[in-house]
Amino acid sequence: MSDDKPRSVYALPNEELEQQSKPQSVSKPRTQKPELPAERFQHIKFLDCDKPVSRIIFECWHCFQGILCEYTGEPIRGEYKGRPSIIQIQVQCPNCEQTAIRLNTGEVLSTTAIPSPWKQ
Repeated sequence: MSDDKPRSVYALPNEELEQQSKPQSVSKPRTQKPELPAERFQHIKFLDCDKPVSRIIFECWHCFQGILCEYTGEPIRGEYKGRPSIIQIQVQCPNCEQTAIRLNTGEVLSTTAIPSPWKQ
């Protein structure tokens, strides 16, 4: 009997030659990747979520003005490109008059500019 290990019937002779002729890869030392710039985010704090009229405090996406918003109701279901979708209500900033945030709610009752609690 031979001490040779049995060969797989599915192994092709060319594969064995390729594996033997390939030089082993040398591992390169890891270098630290440069830090990515911080992505933009929006401060948001939900209040009174268990009450009929809920409140949210957030910063405007554009000018970072603090805003207190009261809202009520369940999200409104609509249709977008023939598919069911939830309608987002765009809340305007009282300071810069641009869209400060988009809320998935039934109705926005009030929007009040306040000093931002996140500014130091």
